[in-house]
Amino acid sequence: MTTMVFIHGRGQEGRDPDALLGEWRAALAAGLVAAGFPDTGRTAAVLPYYGNVLHRVTGETAKLGQPIELETMIGSDPEEAPFHPYLTREAGEIERRLVLEMAVAGGAPPQDELEGLDDVLSWRPARNALTWLSRSTRVDREIIKAFLQDVAVYLSHGRQAVLDEVRAGTPASGEIVIVSHSLGTVVARDLLEDAGLRHRVVLWVTAGSPLGLPTIQRNLLSKGARNPGVDWVTAYDVNDVVALGHPLARDWGTPLREVEVDNGPEPHAVERYLLHASVAGPIGLALRPAG
Repeated sequence: MTTMVFIHGRGQEGRDPDALLGEWRAALAAGLVAAGFPDTGRTAAVLPYYGNVLHRVTGETAKLGQPIELETMIGSDPEEAPFHPYLTREAGEIERRLVLEMAVAGGAPPQDELEGLDDVLSWRPARNALTWLSRSTRVDREIIKAFLQDVAVYLSHGRQAVLDEVRAGTPASGEIVIVSHSLGTVVARDLLEDAGLRHRVVLWVTAGSPLGLPTIQRNLLSKGARNPGVDWVTAYDVNDVVALGHPLARDWGTPLREVEVDNGPEPHAVERYLLHASVAGPIGLALRPAG
């Protein structure tokens, strides 16, 4: 029997895992119907929930940082202040690199307009890039900053704790279809370093993935854009700020199928991605019994 393994993205702390699983299943069921497949309500599915684990690690990481007291910033340029002053320098550097790469991938203006796009040691160009991204994509600055923080914490401090939680919630035997979203696609790629698990994967779906960003690639367990060799479908909306690194094939090679979708007013929402027949269809094929 094939089991669906849903790997969620950031910002899920405090959620009811069962309710979250129900939301994913409902959206995918609608997408499967649109793709001409029967309802998969009886198909086994799990959602290894790591939202609270990542939230806890973020708090622990903040305790390791060097907080900036407001008094020390009097007279200084506020544009040089970190996005999240209570996180470690390592996490801060990852944040800066990510936002600059997202701006470049999104078609940022000439470098001089961002005042030193390549100077990752300074927060000013990162803040300029953040401003450009929020204006150009109409995504709120705070939403982008929250994404940057969680990805940076996962890559610098939270990987082991998150992977342990996800492994514990993933079936230890049998074929699996991995459906991952946002930060969850990064977690899934790290999970696929396990050869025993990788050989059981009949399909890997990534939706709204940041795997096209060089900083993400450099910080993966595999250290680079190394295709895991499983049947892989990646879906993206050109208006999804997290997926700005698409298309992925130029970096990741094959096997890889890319699906461009239009998620309307919610370009990054996983439910929007799963509703598309072009995304749900390959999942239906992978779940269909052989013969």
